[in-house]
Amino acid sequence: MTSNAPSLSPHRSKAAHVILAVGLVLILALLLGARLYGRTPAVPRPASAHVPPPATLQPGALTVPCWACQESESWPIRFRTDLDLLAPLGSGPDNAALWFAGFTKEIGPRQAEWEAALARRVEHPLYKNVLPADDPLLREAEPWCDQALMRFYPDVYELEGYATRIPNLLVAVTLARSWAARGRAAEDLDSAMEDFRRAIRLGRLLRQEDVVILSDLVGLACIRWGAEGIFDRAQTAGDTELSLIAAVVVGEAAPQKLLTSERVTAVDLTPRTRSEPSGLRIDLDDELLEKIVTRATADPDRRFRGEAIVSLNLVGYLATEPEQRERALAVLDQLSGSDDPVVATTARLARDMAPDEEMLRSLLEIT
Repeated sequence: MTSNAPSLSPHRSKAAHVILAVGLVLILALLLGARLYGRTPAVPRPASAHVPPPATLQPGALTVPCWACQESESWPIRFRTDLDLLAPLGSGPDNAALWFAGFTKEIGPRQAEWEAALARRVEHPLYKNVLPADDPLLREAEPWCDQALMRFYPDVYELEGYATRIPNLLVAVTLARSWAARGRAAEDLDSAMEDFRRAIRLGRLLRQEDVVILSDLVGLACIRWGAEGIFDRAQTAGDTELSLIAAVVVGEAAPQKLLTSERVTAVDLTPRTRSEPSGLRIDLDDELLEKIVTRATADPDRRFRGEAIVSLNLVGYLATEPEQRERALAVLDQLSGSDDPVVATTARLARDMAPDEEMLRSLLEIT
């Protein structure tokens, strides 16, 4: 599943590298990803929530994960460091996705409000365009980031077939950057930390559902911005332990972003797609097919399983070898019975729906 991604970092070149690397496969997911439509009536203020203080670091509990080591190949792409040490999630019982769904592109009932908010942004040296510190949208969003749950599928968007809608991720990017900017400007240390932790909580909520790769990348960026702010303020305040925890978290962000690119491009079939008079065809070897099957059936992250399921759809309908087509469709049939409803629905769509070759040609610039 995919959408147009906002810039995730003031270091735009690094962000562009990742987005470009994963972009094409994510766009292809539009062909099979769920057709999602919003149910976004007016959302009341969420229930009040308690946000616990950060967990206490136990002696010997903090380690520096080796994301470059061979052992990391089997890890889910998630923080190995306990983020409760920086910013525990709140206890609110409401679904934070309900608020964010109001700004869904094209169909969200609050699009006019969002356009007005964009016009209020001011330039910041680190975070580009941010909302003013006292902006009403920031205040409105705060209690939603104190909730314990953010779930879009199927609570907000329904799986229905073909092109997909996802949340307006620029909203999350703008909120997190604005809180980070406000935290850096705050004279009061507690107020600053509150804003940094709120940015981290938003990132954790975005990564919670593990369905959309771009949502996950935005969540990762939110966590990094908050952790960087905590590191700088903790350093200034002389809090060595807190700055060390924040530094380890910041250090985990970059390899997760790069590994996301690697795991997506590993099953990218674009270079193996060609045009024939009878239609598009894919040439691949059995080794690559088995890598895709393993990714679809056993990857520890659901979002990467979804990307591999998209690849299996393409193999199932476009592979030149009949045995490979049969193998791919058989795996999709197996996954359609998954206990995970998102995986099962995506696999059923992939099994039953042939790719739109006209759209594929346009996306791949194949004549």
